[in-house]
Amino acid sequence: MQYATVQDLVDRYGELEMIQLTDPEIQSVQADKVQRAIDDAQAFADAYVGKAYRLPLTGCTKPAPVPGDVHAVAMVPPPQLTRIVCDVARYYLYNALSPEHEVYLRYKAADRELQAIADGSSVLACPWGGTPGTLVSGSAPGEGEVLFGFSPRRVTDDDLRGYA
Repeated sequence: MQYATVQDLVDRYGELEMIQLTDPEIQSVQADKVQRAIDDAQAFADAYVGKAYRLPLTGCTKPAPVPGDVHAVAMVPPPQLTRIVCDVARYYLYNALSPEHEVYLRYKAADRELQAIADGSSVLACPWGGTPGTLVSGSAPGEGEVLFGFSPRRVTDDDLRGYA
């Protein structure tokens, strides 16, 4: 499931900004450059989301206005993932940013939100009801079974004998 489209970025940040970021001649939005940033941002998001949900996500069931069919629905990505992927893709389109820049701050906020989803302290939500996908394990995010446990190794004088 594609979390964001080129049109999503244009709608959120304006056509002029997308033109400035993708076309040196300032003529039109270079959709292939924007799509590459979206693909990279989605891979970034999937690396986190995949820790909590099975990929690919099934999506949210949203009522779709279809004349004559009151039960029509469309499968759409969770809106928070669309926003996150748009923020990350926009960040990828910029070349260099200061840590105070609004685009950088939004990228860092998206990273923190994805980390919260991955560790189970936040969930993906479907505003129309239901869940966007199947949890990897457990009945709630963060409740998966622990497959490996490691304890720190203690080195003693006995361990060092024979190495001197």
